Amino acid sequence: MEFIQKKTADNAAEHFLVKAADRGTKLAWDRFEGQLPECGFCESGLSCRDCLQGPCISHPFRDVNKLGVCGKDKDILAVQTLLKLVLKGTMASLDQVSDFVEGVASGAVKPKDKAEADRIIAGIGALLKEGGAGLKKAFPKALLAAWEEAGIYPQGVAKDLFKASQKVEGGVAGVEETLFWAFKAALMGAFAQKLQGGLKRAVFGGAPAEVEVNMGVLKKDAANILLYGRFSPVLKAKIAAAAAKKKVNVAGVCTDPLLAPYAFAPVTSYGSQELPLMTGAVDLIVTGDQFVNPSVAAIAAEYNTVVVPTEALKGRNPEAFANEIVEKAVNAFQFRRAIVRDIPEAKESALMGLSAADLDVKKIAAALNEGKVKGIAILAGTNNVKFTQDLPFVAMAQELLKDDILCISEGDASVSLAKYGFLNPRQCGKHCGEGVAKLLQAAGKNLPAVLDLGYAENGGLAEFLLALSAAARKDLKELPVLACFAEANRSAEVAEALGLVAMGVSTFFWPSLPVTGSPKTMEALGKLCGEKFGAKLIVHTDKKMEPLAKARMIREVFNRVEDPSLKDHPWTDWKS
Repeated sequence: MEFIQKKTADNAAEHFLVKAADRGTKLAWDRFEGQLPECGFCESGLSCRDCLQGPCISHPFRDVNKLGVCGKDKDILAVQTLLKLVLKGTMASLDQVSDFVEGVASGAVKPKDKAEADRIIAGIGALLKEGGAGLKKAFPKALLAAWEEAGIYPQGVAKDLFKASQKVEGGVAGVEETLFWAFKAALMGAFAQKLQGGLKRAVFGGAPAEVEVNMGVLKKDAANILLYGRFSPVLKAKIAAAAAKKKVNVAGVCTDPLLAPYAFAPVTSYGSQELPLMTGAVDLIVTGDQFVNPSVAAIAAEYNTVVVPTEALKGRNPEAFANEIVEKAVNAFQFRRAIVRDIPEAKESALMGLSAADLDVKKIAAALNEGKVKGIAILAGTNNVKFTQDLPFVAMAQELLKDDILCISEGDASVSLAKYGFLNPRQCGKHCGEGVAKLLQAAGKNLPAVLDLGYAENGGLAEFLLALSAAARKDLKELPVLACFAEANRSAEVAEALGLVAMGVSTFFWPSLPVTGSPKTMEALGKLCGEKFGAKLIVHTDKKMEPLAKARMIREVFNRVEDPSLKDHPWTDWKS
């Protein structure tokens, strides 16, 4: 390896690393080590195989091999690599919302508020066909003006995603234009998530709930079904209903844990998704495509765990499919009785699924304006084997909270933090400085140290930020709010990061994106984005930077100690 580090900070996960080594089972960390050293051209965005004349590279040191066969230079190669990641991430959001709409339209569920559900479904159809004209009222005028000036306000799938995808096929677009196409695609995904969150509330209702997290949620004396990744909320609800009748435990990995009236306890976070199978207690897994490693099928086979994919070429009736899944789980439980169930005792309580409506956003805005807290840090993203699993999130939360910086989280980052008690309301006091502690007492009832705003697919973070901007009577770019993807992994996270920057939230991103081989792209993510949106995407290239050093660097920014990457940020009043 390039340097030595622990694989995970999670003791429950670490138990199974030894077990995997003894059995000869290869896990994500082993496969990562087998890939080293990584290709420098791919890592820096200087490789391309968009056509059959390649693959091509732009060599950073030789005078020859600077251009691809078609003439793409290093700057175009890198910015197009970023665009392709964003397109994939946005398509993931559109796939989710399309599945949801299809399930509701089929009549498989009866919405709690049918009129609102119908209105939102119509809005989703309009977004896909015509763009986001119907959503303009939801955004501040200054933000809309910035998006329209840059040409990135969504205009529909055909004008956004189809056109953007053709930038990698050819043409003479430069770095700036290509980057703006990436932002346009990212906003399309963000709008889809906002509508999906509204549809979820209209169909199922919703409120924050306290759930249990980590592998101790698995049952020793009952059948266990694990839901892996993202797939139709309608099917999830049908599985939960069928499982309740048969007293089957249903938990989740990398999936939205709350779907009223059901909760799917998060068993682990992304990086260790293979390990619950090694408990021997998982009888059946239901898998989507997004955020699911193909390796789970092989490990499931080792433990005679049934695998049921949801994303088939032919559709299924959700209720009949759910009943079949639960029946298979019951049968598997009987068949697998001889398999030892090695379930760790690790289990932690977590309050999840908060929204702007559950919080006193005016008090949060006042605390920011009056300096009672120094800022708000958004902790987002999943896990990445390049880092010690969960440790970057834990270090961030520890350092920032005690220095009176409010922390909010979403998705898998929330699951990572929940494992260490940051989402447990009864442990709030031990993590927070005086200012944050007082704010949390005033902003809601029994709030934890870190506020989870749900999974990204439901747009809860954007709703909160827009409410905060309105309450503070300031543009987001003028507020001390930073986002941090501490160990990002999937293309959906790249798209979300660009969406946050477009809203005016400067965003730190690790690991370094495949744009570092292009000085023009790196400059554009800082200077150009700063000029257009008042925010930047900050890509650090130091692979060996310790989690604590990252956390302290961001803490210093909130304390107005100058950082070169944010030296001209709108809300900074730098101290020498």
